[in-house]
Amino acid sequence: MKELSLTEQCSLQGGSVVATVIIYVLLGAGIYKIIKSTSGRISIPKLVSIEWKSS
Repeated sequence: MKELSLTEQCSLQGGSVVATVIIYVLLGAGIYKIIKSTSGRISIPKLVSIEWKSS
């Protein structure tokens, strides 16, 4: 098995940072939507389904 150079290691790790940022942005958008709206639904099919209604 070939060992990776330092540059290759950094480029591999950089990809995970981008994915992490995308996940945080999506979570932040979902939380913002829940806080700002009186009722609604957020759904990721077969994973998560959140429904809320303020009385």
